[in-house]
Amino acid sequence: MMPAQKNRNRLSQAAPSLPSEPDTPEVVTMGGAALARELLDPLRNETVLVISRRADAGFHIDAAALAVRLGAEARVIQVSNGIETRHLQDRLPAQLHIFGTGARVYPHGERWLERVPGPHVPHHPSALPQLYQKLENEVLAAQHFEAPRPITAPISVISEAVVKGFPAEDRAMVELFPSGEQALIRSEDLLPGIPLDWLMAKGQRLSGTLDPATHVLNIAALLLPRPSPVTVYSHGDVALARIKSVFPRHATVQLWPGSEFPIGVEHISSNDLDSAVDLLTEGEVVRVRVLYHNGAVVLSMLDVDDDEPAVLTPPLLRGGPPWLDLERPYASIFTNRSPVSSPTPANPDDGEESTSSDAEPAQPESLLTPAARRSALQTTQMQLESARHTIAELMAAAKRQGAIDKVARALQDQLEDERRAAAELAREHNMATHQVEALKTELAKAKATLVQLRQQRRSAASRTENSLDALFMDPAQQFTFELQQVWARVVPAAEKSLYPLGKFSVSPLFLDSWGMLTEHQRTKTLRAVVDLVADWQGPLRKREPHMLRLNEGAQAQPTLRGDDVCWRLYVEKGTAGALRLHYWKLQAGGVELHAVVPHDVVKP
Repeated sequence: MMPAQKNRNRLSQAAPSLPSEPDTPEVVTMGGAALARELLDPLRNETVLVISRRADAGFHIDAAALAVRLGAEARVIQVSNGIETRHLQDRLPAQLHIFGTGARVYPHGERWLERVPGPHVPHHPSALPQLYQKLENEVLAAQHFEAPRPITAPISVISEAVVKGFPAEDRAMVELFPSGEQALIRSEDLLPGIPLDWLMAKGQRLSGTLDPATHVLNIAALLLPRPSPVTVYSHGDVALARIKSVFPRHATVQLWPGSEFPIGVEHISSNDLDSAVDLLTEGEVVRVRVLYHNGAVVLSMLDVDDDEPAVLTPPLLRGGPPWLDLERPYASIFTNRSPVSSPTPANPDDGEESTSSDAEPAQPESLLTPAARRSALQTTQMQLESARHTIAELMAAAKRQGAIDKVARALQDQLEDERRAAAELAREHNMATHQVEALKTELAKAKATLVQLRQQRRSAASRTENSLDALFMDPAQQFTFELQQVWARVVPAAEKSLYPLGKFSVSPLFLDSWGMLTEHQRTKTLRAVVDLVADWQGPLRKREPHMLRLNEGAQAQPTLRGDDVCWRLYVEKGTAGALRLHYWKLQAGGVELHAVVPHDVVKP
């Protein structure tokens, strides 16, 4: 009898049995890291059957018997469940791992990653004979699909590609030119921890080094060097920043990765009782004003209006989009969650509970965030395309090569599995689409609520700061007292000797106009008077003081009162009916506060 016929007779048995011959095929036991290196070795030229073994399981998959059944068709490797299977999962591409009491076939040859069958996790010993037959069919299909590849080391080549999508935050799918093949870009090769859709945009053209063995495109050469703030922002510009950490008295923000700056609570809120923890959230993207004091970068959130335009953040990758965008959802990147994967059968009898230290971690059932839902949708679409491609390849291979009956049955079984998987993925795709639309609506509502709450908080803080009871009968004394309070708060202790309150006086008209202002307008007016009388450069930098002329003509004379000259400066900017301060520069020295008026009043 021919050896091939003997092998087929042995494979047709219902359950494995150890042979009596002394040359029993070897079963190799490996750790997870070593096994991952073995599977990803570009020179591997044989199919591998991996069997995961749980020490506390009630039954096991017989690795030795499977090695006898398969003979030279595949190499059988055994790995311990727990820390070793987690090491294996960490080092393999997504959705290629195995755990618990399970088995999985890993083909060889070019593009074997696209042809890996799903994992098998039996629930009961009675399922083992059927499992052995399925594994045997998958090994034979892998052998029939492609001959062993020659022992040649692949050479990395420079390739151009276009970004097609983001199946996960740390993975980008690209299409190579001119072959049309697909490849992956990994975030660990660029900036670990930064989602790839912050670095590049769909449809962007890239160039990098392609590894033919793994089909991974490395574009690290396109990373831009970290700039200095002075090359991006001018003094007084509004920038977007990401909150890295928050403490009661200060927060740390990033203008871009590796460029971190502290911002004290006094530059976050004008209310001394506020805590930064109550105002900011770790991971939030906020608007800050970039200031330069004696060459040092100082960031402030005071007097930054919500509608004031912000300078675009620089890209991190050459040709990429700005790395921060207020329209982008950020909350999901600061929560721990595993990549989206297809459902894997769970066996309660196997003890795969989260309470066991060696158990595979369970997937959370909570609702996905918009960013995760978008990644799930993209992954589903790519899996559907991969399933259709696999079905077409299997059907073409069966027709072209005239597979034997056993191989044909194996291909047909796999085709049915792929069709069922495609139908399930289509259902998940439809559900994901509806959930994405619902989440978009909820996100818009949440953003509107957040803006309203922030405005209410600022108004409450302003009322708390300015709600001083009248302590003097004389309005001029009350104004002077409140002015000294604001000067004491806004001018740091170390600079009070440099910026004392200068000589000033108030007119009855000023006190009348002062009494008609709201508490918020009074606070802004007091800060403007501090900037004027103490010569202090407060948060609103461009008050633009100028002489009040008799008319709008270019040669118009200034408004005089004897030897005194009337001047005007900004109290507010960018608001309806913005306030202006009129004052007289006295020939004898000092200033006289004349009135607080709307911007369209141009006469003293």
